Amino acid sequence: HRPFEMTSSRTMTQDLASLSAVMAETSRILCAFGGKLFGVESEGKLRAPLFDGHTDLLVFALLSLGLFFANWSLRLAVEPVARMLLGKTSTKAKVQKFAQSALEMVFYGAFTVFGILVVPGQEWFWPSERWWSDYNSGKMMLISDALKAYYLLYAARYSQGIVSVLIEHKRKDFWEMQVHHVVTVALITVSYIYGWNRVGSVVMVLLDPADVPLHAAKMCKYIADARGGRVGKACQTAADVFFVIFMLLFAVMRLGLYPYVVWSAHIEAAAYFHFGRDAYVCVVLLYLLLGLQVYWFALILKVAIRVVRSDGVVEDVRSDDEEEEEEVEKLEPKKNK
Repeated sequence: HRPFEMTSSRTMTQDLASLSAVMAETSRILCAFGGKLFGVESEGKLRAPLFDGHTDLLVFALLSLGLFFANWSLRLAVEPVARMLLGKTSTKAKVQKFAQSALEMVFYGAFTVFGILVVPGQEWFWPSERWWSDYNSGKMMLISDALKAYYLLYAARYSQGIVSVLIEHKRKDFWEMQVHHVVTVALITVSYIYGWNRVGSVVMVLLDPADVPLHAAKMCKYIADARGGRVGKACQTAADVFFVIFMLLFAVMRLGLYPYVVWSAHIEAAAYFHFGRDAYVCVVLLYLLLGLQVYWFALILKVAIRVVRSDGVVEDVRSDDEEEEEEVEKLEPKKNK
Protein backbone atom coordinates (compact mmCIF):
# COMPACT_ATOMS: atom_id res chain seq x y z
CA HIS A 1 0.00 0.00 0.00
CA ARG A 2 2.88 2.39 0.66
CA PRO A 3 3.82 3.01 -3.01
CA PHE A 4 0.18 3.90 -3.73
CA GLU A 5 0.04 6.28 -0.77
CA MET A 6 3.22 8.02 -1.89
CA THR A 7 2.02 8.59 -5.44
CA SER A 8 -1.72 9.05 -4.92
CA SER A 9 -1.62 12.85 -4.69
CA ARG A 10 0.59 13.07 -7.76
CA THR A 11 -1.76 10.75 -9.68
CA MET A 12 -4.76 12.83 -8.65
CA THR A 13 -3.04 15.97 -9.97
CA GLN A 14 -2.10 14.29 -13.23
CA ASP A 15 -5.62 12.94 -13.70
CA LEU A 16 -7.18 16.41 -13.56
CA ALA A 17 -7.72 18.14 -16.88
CA SER A 18 -5.60 21.22 -17.48
CA LEU A 19 -7.07 24.69 -17.05
CA SER A 20 -6.69 25.31 -20.77
CA ALA A 21 -8.66 22.14 -21.55
CA VAL A 22 -11.42 23.13 -19.14
CA MET A 23 -11.59 26.66 -20.56
CA ALA A 24 -11.64 25.30 -24.10
CA GLU A 25 -14.51 22.91 -23.32
CA THR A 26 -16.43 25.66 -21.51
CA SER A 27 -15.97 28.01 -24.45
CA ARG A 28 -17.01 25.31 -26.92
CA ILE A 29 -20.30 24.42 -25.26
CA LEU A 30 -21.20 28.05 -24.46
CA CYS A 31 -20.58 29.06 -28.09
CA ALA A 32 -22.80 26.20 -29.26
CA PHE A 33 -25.39 27.21 -26.68
CA GLY A 34 -25.37 30.83 -27.87
CA GLY A 35 -25.57 29.71 -31.48
CA LYS A 36 -28.59 27.54 -30.67
CA LEU A 37 -30.35 30.37 -28.83
CA PHE A 38 -29.89 32.80 -31.72
CA GLY A 39 -30.51 30.23 -34.44
CA VAL A 40 -27.11 30.66 -36.10
CA GLU A 41 -25.73 27.20 -35.41
CA SER A 42 -27.06 23.67 -35.87
CA GLU A 43 -26.91 20.95 -33.23
CA GLY A 44 -23.57 19.66 -34.46
CA LYS A 45 -22.05 16.29 -33.64
CA LEU A 46 -23.26 14.45 -30.56
CA ARG A 47 -20.58 13.61 -28.01
CA ALA A 48 -20.27 11.50 -24.89
CA PRO A 49 -19.65 13.29 -21.57
CA LEU A 50 -16.00 14.05 -20.80
CA PHE A 51 -15.27 12.08 -17.65
CA ASP A 52 -11.53 11.73 -18.29
CA GLY A 53 -9.64 14.25 -16.24
CA HIS A 54 -12.95 15.20 -14.58
CA THR A 55 -13.31 17.75 -17.37
CA ASP A 56 -17.08 18.13 -17.17
CA LEU A 57 -16.95 18.30 -13.36
CA LEU A 58 -14.44 21.14 -13.57
CA VAL A 59 -16.54 22.90 -16.23
CA PHE A 60 -19.52 22.59 -13.89
CA ALA A 61 -17.48 24.05 -11.01
CA LEU A 62 -16.36 26.95 -13.20
CA LEU A 63 -19.93 27.68 -14.30
CA SER A 64 -21.16 27.48 -10.68
CA LEU A 65 -18.57 30.01 -9.59
CA GLY A 66 -19.44 32.29 -12.51
CA LEU A 67 -23.18 32.18 -11.78
CA PHE A 68 -22.60 32.79 -8.07
CA PHE A 69 -20.64 35.97 -8.74
CA ALA A 70 -23.07 37.05 -11.45
CA ASN A 71 -26.00 36.56 -9.09
CA TRP A 72 -24.57 38.63 -6.25
CA SER A 73 -23.03 41.28 -8.52
CA LEU A 74 -26.38 41.83 -10.20
CA ARG A 75 -28.10 42.05 -6.80
CA LEU A 76 -25.83 44.94 -5.86
CA ALA A 77 -26.83 46.64 -9.11
CA VAL A 78 -30.54 45.97 -8.59
CA GLU A 79 -30.73 47.17 -4.98
CA PRO A 80 -30.56 50.91 -5.86
CA VAL A 81 -33.46 50.39 -8.26
CA ALA A 82 -35.35 48.50 -5.55
CA ARG A 83 -34.73 51.38 -3.12
CA MET A 84 -36.17 53.83 -5.62
CA LEU A 85 -39.26 51.70 -6.31
CA LEU A 86 -39.99 50.95 -2.66
CA GLY A 87 -39.40 54.45 -1.34
CA LYS A 88 -37.36 55.90 1.50
CA THR A 89 -39.40 54.22 4.23
CA SER A 90 -38.45 50.70 3.14
CA THR A 91 -36.04 48.76 5.30
CA LYS A 92 -32.76 47.27 4.12
CA ALA A 93 -34.25 43.79 4.44
CA LYS A 94 -37.17 44.68 2.14
CA VAL A 95 -34.79 46.14 -0.43
CA GLN A 96 -32.64 43.01 -0.36
CA LYS A 97 -35.66 40.72 -0.69
CA PHE A 98 -36.99 42.75 -3.62
CA ALA A 99 -33.59 42.42 -5.32
CA GLN A 100 -33.57 38.71 -4.52
CA SER A 101 -36.98 38.18 -6.13
CA ALA A 102 -35.97 40.29 -9.14
CA LEU A 103 -32.90 38.14 -9.77
CA GLU A 104 -34.85 34.93 -9.20
CA MET A 105 -37.41 36.08 -11.76
CA VAL A 106 -34.63 36.85 -14.24
CA PHE A 107 -32.89 33.50 -13.71
CA TYR A 108 -36.09 31.44 -13.89
CA GLY A 109 -37.27 33.43 -16.90
CA ALA A 110 -33.96 33.06 -18.71
CA PHE A 111 -33.78 29.31 -18.12
CA THR A 112 -37.40 28.94 -19.19
CA VAL A 113 -36.48 30.55 -22.51
CA PHE A 114 -33.28 28.51 -22.74
CA GLY A 115 -35.18 25.27 -22.20
CA ILE A 116 -37.87 26.12 -24.75
CA LEU A 117 -35.26 26.98 -27.39
CA VAL A 118 -32.96 24.00 -26.78
CA VAL A 119 -34.93 20.97 -25.58
CA PRO A 120 -38.07 20.64 -27.77
CA GLY A 121 -35.88 20.70 -30.90
CA GLN A 122 -34.13 17.47 -29.91
CA GLU A 123 -35.13 14.52 -32.09
CA TRP A 124 -35.95 12.42 -29.02
CA PHE A 125 -38.21 15.01 -27.35
CA TRP A 126 -41.50 13.23 -28.09
CA PRO A 127 -43.03 10.66 -27.78
CA SER A 128 -41.70 9.70 -24.37
CA GLU A 129 -40.64 6.21 -25.47
CA ARG A 130 -37.74 7.92 -27.25
CA TRP A 131 -36.34 8.93 -23.89
CA TRP A 132 -35.52 5.25 -23.29
CA SER A 133 -35.44 3.37 -26.61
CA ASP A 134 -31.72 4.05 -27.25
CA TYR A 135 -30.53 3.07 -23.79
CA ASN A 136 -29.08 -0.35 -24.64
CA SER A 137 -27.32 0.97 -27.74
CA GLY A 138 -25.50 3.59 -25.70
CA LYS A 139 -26.91 6.49 -27.71
CA MET A 140 -28.56 7.93 -24.62
CA MET A 141 -25.12 8.91 -23.36
CA LEU A 142 -24.54 11.15 -26.37
CA ILE A 143 -25.42 14.82 -26.04
CA SER A 144 -25.09 17.92 -28.20
CA ASP A 145 -22.86 20.79 -27.08
CA ALA A 146 -25.83 23.15 -26.75
CA LEU A 147 -27.80 20.72 -24.60
CA LYS A 148 -24.69 19.97 -22.55
CA ALA A 149 -24.27 23.68 -21.83
CA TYR A 150 -27.93 23.95 -20.78
CA TYR A 151 -27.56 20.88 -18.57
CA LEU A 152 -24.39 22.01 -16.80
CA LEU A 153 -25.60 25.60 -16.47
CA TYR A 154 -28.80 24.34 -14.88
CA ALA A 155 -26.86 22.27 -12.36
CA ALA A 156 -24.50 25.18 -11.72
CA ARG A 157 -27.41 27.51 -11.08
CA TYR A 158 -28.81 25.28 -8.34
CA SER A 159 -25.42 24.51 -6.83
CA GLN A 160 -24.76 28.22 -6.36
CA GLY A 161 -28.31 28.45 -5.00
CA ILE A 162 -27.39 26.03 -2.20
CA VAL A 163 -24.78 28.55 -1.04
CA SER A 164 -26.88 31.65 -1.76
CA VAL A 165 -29.78 30.39 0.38
CA LEU A 166 -27.37 30.34 3.34
CA ILE A 167 -26.53 34.02 2.77
CA GLU A 168 -30.06 35.28 2.10
CA HIS A 169 -32.72 36.11 4.69
CA LYS A 170 -33.93 32.87 6.22
CA ARG A 171 -37.35 31.71 5.02
CA LYS A 172 -39.87 29.47 6.71
CA ASP A 173 -39.24 26.83 4.05
CA PHE A 174 -35.45 27.14 4.30
CA TRP A 175 -34.93 23.39 4.73
CA GLU A 176 -37.43 22.51 2.00
CA MET A 177 -35.58 24.82 -0.40
CA GLN A 178 -32.23 23.29 0.54
CA VAL A 179 -33.61 19.78 0.04
CA HIS A 180 -35.04 20.89 -3.32
CA HIS A 181 -31.70 22.35 -4.45
CA VAL A 182 -29.68 19.35 -3.26
CA VAL A 183 -32.08 16.84 -4.84
CA THR A 184 -32.07 18.81 -8.10
CA VAL A 185 -28.26 18.90 -8.29
CA ALA A 186 -28.07 15.22 -7.33
CA LEU A 187 -30.65 14.28 -9.97
CA ILE A 188 -28.84 16.27 -12.66
CA THR A 189 -25.51 14.71 -11.68
CA VAL A 190 -26.76 11.13 -11.60
CA SER A 191 -28.80 11.51 -14.79
CA TYR A 192 -25.81 13.03 -16.60
CA ILE A 193 -23.43 10.28 -15.49
CA TYR A 194 -25.79 7.41 -16.34
CA GLY A 195 -27.24 8.74 -19.58
CA TRP A 196 -30.62 9.92 -18.33
CA ASN A 197 -30.05 13.40 -19.76
CA ARG A 198 -33.10 13.18 -22.00
CA VAL A 199 -35.63 12.84 -19.21
CA GLY A 200 -33.56 15.22 -17.11
CA SER A 201 -33.86 17.91 -19.78
CA VAL A 202 -37.62 17.47 -19.94
CA VAL A 203 -37.87 17.86 -16.15
CA MET A 204 -35.90 21.11 -16.35
CA VAL A 205 -38.24 22.54 -18.96
CA LEU A 206 -41.30 21.69 -16.85
CA LEU A 207 -40.17 23.02 -13.47
CA ASP A 208 -39.00 26.56 -14.29
CA PRO A 209 -41.97 28.49 -15.81
CA ALA A 210 -44.18 28.66 -12.68
CA ASP A 211 -41.57 30.53 -10.64
CA VAL A 212 -41.49 33.49 -13.02
CA PRO A 213 -44.96 34.86 -12.12
CA LEU A 214 -44.37 33.91 -8.45
CA HIS A 215 -41.43 36.28 -8.14
CA ALA A 216 -43.19 38.90 -10.25
CA ALA A 217 -46.08 38.73 -7.76
CA LYS A 218 -43.67 39.17 -4.85
CA MET A 219 -42.10 42.24 -6.42
CA CYS A 220 -45.51 43.80 -7.05
CA LYS A 221 -46.54 43.02 -3.47
CA TYR A 222 -43.44 44.70 -2.04
CA ILE A 223 -44.21 47.86 -4.02
CA ALA A 224 -47.89 47.75 -3.04
CA ASP A 225 -47.04 47.52 0.64
CA ALA A 226 -44.46 50.29 0.42
CA ARG A 227 -46.28 52.78 -1.77
CA GLY A 228 -49.99 52.63 -1.02
CA GLY A 229 -52.46 54.85 -2.88
CA ARG A 230 -53.15 54.32 -6.57
CA VAL A 231 -49.74 52.84 -7.23
CA GLY A 232 -50.20 50.45 -4.34
CA LYS A 233 -53.64 49.34 -5.53
CA ALA A 234 -52.38 48.83 -9.09
CA CYS A 235 -49.42 46.79 -7.88
CA GLN A 236 -51.66 44.77 -5.56
CA THR A 237 -53.93 43.93 -8.50
CA ALA A 238 -50.90 42.93 -10.55
CA ALA A 239 -49.66 40.76 -7.67
CA ASP A 240 -53.06 39.04 -7.49
CA VAL A 241 -53.02 38.34 -11.23
CA PHE A 242 -49.46 37.01 -11.18
CA PHE A 243 -50.28 34.82 -8.19
CA VAL A 244 -53.20 33.23 -10.01
CA ILE A 245 -51.02 32.64 -13.09
CA PHE A 246 -48.41 31.06 -10.80
CA MET A 247 -50.99 28.70 -9.30
CA LEU A 248 -52.25 27.62 -12.72
CA LEU A 249 -48.77 27.04 -14.13
CA PHE A 250 -47.72 25.16 -11.01
CA ALA A 251 -50.76 22.90 -11.22
CA VAL A 252 -50.35 22.19 -14.94
CA MET A 253 -46.57 21.87 -15.23
CA ARG A 254 -45.57 20.41 -11.87
CA LEU A 255 -48.62 18.38 -10.87
CA GLY A 256 -50.03 17.62 -14.32
CA LEU A 257 -47.10 17.00 -16.68
CA TYR A 258 -44.27 16.24 -14.27
CA PRO A 259 -45.99 13.17 -12.72
CA TYR A 260 -46.20 11.75 -16.25
CA VAL A 261 -42.42 12.07 -16.50
CA VAL A 262 -42.04 10.22 -13.19
CA TRP A 263 -44.39 7.50 -14.44
CA SER A 264 -42.41 7.20 -17.67
CA ALA A 265 -39.12 6.89 -15.76
CA HIS A 266 -40.55 4.29 -13.38
CA ILE A 267 -42.87 2.23 -15.60
CA GLU A 268 -42.33 2.97 -19.29
CA ALA A 269 -38.53 2.85 -19.08
CA ALA A 270 -38.63 -0.66 -17.61
CA ALA A 271 -39.87 -2.00 -20.95
CA TYR A 272 -36.62 -0.97 -22.67
CA PHE A 273 -33.87 -1.99 -20.25
CA HIS A 274 -33.25 -3.77 -16.98
CA PHE A 275 -33.17 -1.45 -13.99
CA GLY A 276 -29.90 -1.29 -12.11
CA ARG A 277 -28.80 0.78 -9.16
CA ASP A 278 -28.39 3.89 -11.34
CA ALA A 279 -31.98 3.68 -12.59
CA TYR A 280 -33.42 3.21 -9.11
CA VAL A 281 -31.44 6.18 -7.80
CA CYS A 282 -32.82 8.40 -10.58
CA VAL A 283 -36.39 7.22 -9.99
CA VAL A 284 -36.16 7.78 -6.22
CA LEU A 285 -34.85 11.32 -6.77
CA LEU A 286 -37.67 12.02 -9.23
CA TYR A 287 -40.20 10.89 -6.63
CA LEU A 288 -38.57 13.06 -3.96
CA LEU A 289 -38.88 16.03 -6.27
CA LEU A 290 -42.53 15.15 -6.89
CA GLY A 291 -43.15 14.96 -3.15
CA LEU A 292 -41.82 18.50 -2.75
CA GLN A 293 -44.15 19.75 -5.47
CA VAL A 294 -47.16 18.18 -3.74
CA TYR A 295 -46.09 19.66 -0.39
CA TRP A 296 -45.70 23.16 -1.84
CA PHE A 297 -48.98 23.03 -3.72
CA ALA A 298 -50.77 21.97 -0.53
CA LEU A 299 -49.40 25.11 1.11
CA ILE A 300 -50.48 27.21 -1.87
CA LEU A 301 -54.02 25.82 -1.72
CA LYS A 302 -54.12 26.43 2.01
CA VAL A 303 -53.20 30.07 1.41
CA ALA A 304 -55.77 30.45 -1.38
CA ILE A 305 -58.56 28.97 0.76
CA ARG A 306 -57.75 31.24 3.68
CA VAL A 307 -57.77 34.30 1.42
CA VAL A 308 -61.16 33.38 -0.04
CA ARG A 309 -62.69 32.75 3.40
CA SER A 310 -61.43 35.93 5.08
CA ASP A 311 -60.98 39.59 4.36
CA GLY A 312 -57.64 39.70 6.10
CA VAL A 313 -54.12 39.26 4.80
CA VAL A 314 -52.51 35.87 4.96
CA GLU A 315 -48.77 35.37 5.20
CA ASP A 316 -46.83 34.03 2.26
CA VAL A 317 -45.78 30.40 2.62
CA ARG A 318 -42.21 31.52 1.98
CA SER A 319 -42.16 34.47 4.40
CA ASP A 320 -39.26 35.14 6.72
CA ASP A 321 -38.65 33.51 10.05
CA GLU A 322 -41.09 34.56 12.75
CA GLU A 323 -38.25 36.25 14.64
CA GLU A 324 -38.43 39.10 12.12
CA GLU A 325 -42.15 39.81 12.33
CA GLU A 326 -41.74 43.37 11.19
CA GLU A 327 -40.15 42.12 7.99
CA VAL A 328 -42.71 39.43 7.14
CA GLU A 329 -43.75 39.57 3.53
CA LYS A 330 -47.33 39.03 2.48
CA LEU A 331 -47.76 37.73 -1.01
CA GLU A 332 -51.39 36.71 -1.12
CA PRO A 333 -54.18 38.86 -2.56
CA LYS A 334 -55.54 41.47 -0.14
CA LYS A 335 -59.11 42.81 -0.33
CA ASN A 336 -59.14 46.51 -1.14
CA LYS A 337 -61.21 48.45 1.30
